[in-house]
Amino acid sequence: MSLQGQTATLSLDSLIIMQGQLRDMVSGDPIPYAHIINYKFNRATVSDTLGFFTIPMHKTDTLYITAIGFEDTRFSLPGFWPSNHYSGVIYIKEKIYHIEGVTVHGLGTYEQFKQKVLSLDLSKDKVIKMQNYYDKLLTEEAIKYQKVSTGFSFSLRTPEERSLRKLAQVQEEQKRQDIISSKFNKAIISQLTGLQGMELEKFMRYCQLPEDFILNAPEYDILVRVKELYENYKLLQDKGIKLP
Repeated sequence: MSLQGQTATLSLDSLIIMQGQLRDMVSGDPIPYAHIINYKFNRATVSDTLGFFTIPMHKTDTLYITAIGFEDTRFSLPGFWPSNHYSGVIYIKEKIYHIEGVTVHGLGTYEQFKQKVLSLDLSKDKVIKMQNYYDKLLTEEAIKYQKVSTGFSFSLRTPEERSLRKLAQVQEEQKRQDIISSKFNKAIISQLTGLQGMELEKFMRYCQLPEDFILNAPEYDILVRVKELYENYKLLQDKGIKLP
């Protein structure tokens, strides 16, 4: 009992609050939405949009860091650290993917496969009808409030013009969300991972891919990243690590 008490006291005394920022080793840009895991202490967190994070650790613990497009990184405190607080910048190296060519037999071409994935449980008719509705509404409003030439121009916008501008912004955002939904949705994730129901909902909360990445990355890169996150997710589940 005495030995156990001394060990517990030592563990609490050596606890350090790690406050760090993740940056690209080459450009120095902050790295958002990275996963920082302390397996030994059973804790995990995610960096914010500026790359900052906070996580508790012991002096002998090692942090495991994973981020989209970057090499997996390990971080340990430098030598003997006398304080119970540490803050600093961690630089991560960009990852280069070496993808070998594959040949698919009997399952169609890659383009056919991609089309099947993108068409899973997606209501394209609804998207097209909504798009046509917005286009028609915008045209009608533009004709209704078209300015009459008076021989000189005004720079002051009317309430109707501001409404049209706002409608155009809403329409553009809707297009953006439609693209994101077509490349990253529950149907695609479920077929890739085999998860359903509450487990699928739980993994979707863990799998926080940036919208800009989904918009600009090819579908294959998105599937590869989701697969990597799923492997990490299963590892965390097996170890009983609490997720945010």
